[in-house]
Amino acid sequence: MEFNQSKYITNWQKENKKQFKVSLNKEEFEKADNLLKKHNLSKIQFVRLALEALENGTLKKEEKDN
Repeated sequence: MEFNQSKYITNWQKENKKQFKVSLNKEEFEKADNLLKKHNLSKIQFVRLALEALENGTLKKEEKDN
């Protein structure tokens, strides 16, 4: 049987990766996109930094009166 790299990659991604999808308001998206560009961060770098900050207790949800 011949090795199929495309099929291998697809199967590997199915077993080892999950997508994290969110819907943002247009304004929120633009703000996030601009901040990521300003700080030279990719979306995955941002998510990983946010997860690390949550684990370390340095990122907390702001309490609102809503």
